[in-house]
Amino acid sequence: MKRVAAVLMLVGAVSCSRPAPQQTPPTSNAKRYAISGQILVVNAAKQSLSIKHGDIVGYMPAMTMTFQVARADLMKGREPGELIVGTLEVDDTAGRIVEITHTGTAPMPDRASPTSMAASVLDVGDTAPDAALIDQDNRRRTFAEWRGTATLITFIYTRCPLPNFCPLMDRNFVAIQKQGAADPLLKGKFKLVSVSFDPDYDTPAVLKTHAASLGADPAGWSFLTADKVTIDRFAAKFGVGVVREGSAPGDTTHNLRTTLIGPDGKILKVYGGSDWSVATVLADLRAATAAPGK
Repeated sequence: MKRVAAVLMLVGAVSCSRPAPQQTPPTSNAKRYAISGQILVVNAAKQSLSIKHGDIVGYMPAMTMTFQVARADLMKGREPGELIVGTLEVDDTAGRIVEITHTGTAPMPDRASPTSMAASVLDVGDTAPDAALIDQDNRRRTFAEWRGTATLITFIYTRCPLPNFCPLMDRNFVAIQKQGAADPLLKGKFKLVSVSFDPDYDTPAVLKTHAASLGADPAGWSFLTADKVTIDRFAAKFGVGVVREGSAPGDTTHNLRTTLIGPDGKILKVYGGSDWSVATVLADLRAATAAPGK
């Protein structure tokens, strides 16, 4: 029986006061930026907050984004609807909130209500779904075309500004492509697929430019998108929730899930979040391609 998963969950706690803020020492080579906005989603388990924020001067425009929080004490008393100011620290590999101050509360935006993806999320052993998609060369594709080859699929958007979210997935796929091509057990035996859930901006031309900037080999790494309804339904089957709040481009909250699909089209592994390693995935790919008859 398939799991029914709530991809995004609000965890709220009412509090009349906040502890005095503590200081987090900056990491080496990190930059810090002032951030202000409204908390929409509190994820205590992941120690993260989704914040609808204003322009972060010198870093990124106003949008809704999920941020890791540096310390557990900063999560205490956080609740949806809370207005905050704080400090975002960004280095070459991660972005995190290191200071938070409560400034008030405000009604939640209508489109930012709790989102529970009631669709059955596919799990290990299930067959990957098909979908009508468009690739970076503006060709119509069906995901079933990847059947017969071990395939690693992830979901991103090219304007994602946090280095430990979509850009990390890009970097991991670059490493997998490079190391896989140098491994005689893997060379030519697997495919990479990056699916954008921002079709308004990530047109085929944009995806092609993005692929070129990463040095993606089109023979083994495809970039796909589709209309929002198709993309959201397809992503939800893989446990990826996408919430677009407001009309500003890039005003998006999402989680990360990367999935390994075997040559028979069945899901072999699911890598949640961003803390999976390239070495682990390469080992799983070797196992998948070494199976009898593969």
